[in-house]
Amino acid sequence: MTAALQQYVGNCRVRAVRRYSMVEMTGLFFAFSVIGWLWEVGLHVVLDGELVNRGTMLGPWLPIYGAGGVLAVLLLRRVAYSPVLVLALGTAMCTAVEYATGRYLLAVYGLRWWDYSMYPLNVDGLVSPLTSLVFGLGCCAAVYAAGPALADCISRLARRRAQVLCIALAVLFVLDFVWSAVHPNMGTGVTTPHGGMVVIDPAKLTELLHYLP
Repeated sequence: MTAALQQYVGNCRVRAVRRYSMVEMTGLFFAFSVIGWLWEVGLHVVLDGELVNRGTMLGPWLPIYGAGGVLAVLLLRRVAYSPVLVLALGTAMCTAVEYATGRYLLAVYGLRWWDYSMYPLNVDGLVSPLTSLVFGLGCCAAVYAAGPALADCISRLARRRAQVLCIALAVLFVLDFVWSAVHPNMGTGVTTPHGGMVVIDPAKLTELLHYLP
């Protein structure tokens, strides 16, 4: 069992250092964006019992997850020999990206699309050690597993088909981005006013933990 686990870990490290083509990186951006949207929507359903479109955009994608995932597989694969280093650098990178994005949204719209005010040691409610660690673990998953696996799926498509698909998604994304820059998605379950504080009922946290393995 130990030998099999060691072999699996070794294979993950080998796959993590692979190079990604432009088409694969584009596909990964959209894949991670959709995965992030599904995560946020699912989490909100579990905690608050309602289905809402999370994020600033209309489509089912959260570009902060897409950008974070692509940065992780692009930059952290260079240190894939050390999972601890990937976790540490991934946590730091996600903290910086999330804080900068949150500050930008506050400056432009005066609204929060997330609020960590209830977590210990949070900074302006935009980042916290606990949530940053979760995203750091997400970077590990992206570097060692999700990134290579998704890229393999993309590479199996005919090159022309993959290029057309990426271009079509990019056009839809740009149109959504431009529209949402002027008319961002907001409202109950999506945004809170600047200075507002969202408190999660401890009972809901207990309920969420019940679903964890």
